[in-house]
Amino acid sequence: MRSLSRLGLLRHWLEFHIFLCTLGPALILFHTSFKFGGLVALSFWSMVAVFLSGIIGRFIYIQIPRTIEGRELRLNEVREMISNIGTILTSSYRLDEESFNRNNIRKIRAVLRKNGLSRAESRKVIHLVHQEISLNRRIDRLMTMQKLFRYWHIAHLPFAMVMLIIMVIHVVVTIIFGYRWIF
Repeated sequence: MRSLSRLGLLRHWLEFHIFLCTLGPALILFHTSFKFGGLVALSFWSMVAVFLSGIIGRFIYIQIPRTIEGRELRLNEVREMISNIGTILTSSYRLDEESFNRNNIRKIRAVLRKNGLSRAESRKVIHLVHQEISLNRRIDRLMTMQKLFRYWHIAHLPFAMVMLIIMVIHVVVTIIFGYRWIF
């Protein structure tokens, strides 16, 4: 929601969410004295499934390129970054696109020596080419990871809802039957 974007960076909220979702299972294990049965066991195993799917989701999330604010980069933005690198290579270093294959660093170094670039300039160009190769790899993975992330939500959310519903039932039943907090 755009209105909530002023409350902090998405990245920080995700880290807080992961912290709570790591702390929660540990506290629940101690709350139950490592014993669970009945309906609450279903909530516990749903929590375990949510925790494990969260680990998978975090891996998928890391694979998707993002801005510093944590916003997911769109395919057009990543392609624009690559074209910016190509523009820098052609304008600043007078290198044409056809003069070298950007997937072969040895050939690039040979072309750079042939064009008479200094060692410092060559390092800058090689660094730019490495950035471009990295961005190309991310483009290859971006579509796959976005699709996996959508499917991941389909698995993660139902387990979380089952866990939440049973937990609320557990708390309500506990309060109704007179159990009190011990302080």
